[in-house]
Amino acid sequence: MAHPLSFLGSAFLSLSTVLVAEVTPAAPHRSPQFYSNETYAAMTTIFDYDVGIPLEARVVDRVEDKSSFREKIAFTTSSGERVAGWLAIPKGTASPPPCVLLLHGVGTNKDAWWRPDNPTGPLASRLVQSGYAVFMLDAAFFGERSHVGDFANPQRFIGGSGWFHRFRSIIVQTVIDYRRALDYLATRQDLDPQRRAVIGYSMGGVTAVNLLATEPRLTAGVACVAPPMIATEQSNPGPFAAAQTRLAAVAPVNHARALGAKRILFLMATKDEYYTPAAAEALVEMIPGDNKSLKFFDSGHMLPHSYIDDAIRWIQASLNPEAP
Repeated sequence: MAHPLSFLGSAFLSLSTVLVAEVTPAAPHRSPQFYSNETYAAMTTIFDYDVGIPLEARVVDRVEDKSSFREKIAFTTSSGERVAGWLAIPKGTASPPPCVLLLHGVGTNKDAWWRPDNPTGPLASRLVQSGYAVFMLDAAFFGERSHVGDFANPQRFIGGSGWFHRFRSIIVQTVIDYRRALDYLATRQDLDPQRRAVIGYSMGGVTAVNLLATEPRLTAGVACVAPPMIATEQSNPGPFAAAQTRLAAVAPVNHARALGAKRILFLMATKDEYYTPAAAEALVEMIPGDNKSLKFFDSGHMLPHSYIDDAIRWIQASLNPEAP
């Protein structure tokens, strides 16, 4: 039996060509897990944190080449845990560059963004080559943070008994950790103080939607194959069905209402086993305003690496609108 959430990093699905399709949104079914506005406002307080906790940030490692340098930054999270993230900055920019946060999926970690065999492709290096700084953390329980889960492989406990509790905790804690990271990035004189965006893949895409909806310092984002966790007349939420109510606090369907002022692109797949095209269309339709876009690829959960071109173009248009 396939792991219920192995979707977030495995490269087992074949890559195919892009399908350019007109989006005809499906009418969303307002199922019981959909929050009222009052409930949503109360729920979002789970992403609050004590800004008075000292960051105690310091550089613990550095890697440099001709075109960029990468620093490993350790800081203290809101829970008191010490975490470390990579900050890569291109050299030779005329002014401090904008910064893009990168959020990984279940099958990988922050270091995978730099590996040549990364199934999600060379997104980090392509962003740096395009003149952007990038910052990435391990999601809670992943990579160097596996000690929090007694070093267990998070792919194993996600999908097990009561997995949805851990999945929800991972997303909530990771959102807060990236908000703390933004506190640190604001202290860097070598970064543009205003232009910030986020790109997430799969679980990272779900987390990116949560982060973009709750963090005013982010102005744009790209969510790649992020399961909407929505029920429509034409579809069900697949492996999320049994836990849909318990995952409501982190479900993109509930955060759609808060994304109207942000520029957000969804890069989705027509053959993804974790949602249907109708569900993706319904989610995008629920976002108010015109700052949104949806593109489908004719693939499974692992998108062809050409998605990187779309993501970078969206970030370029969002953070550098004056550029050709």
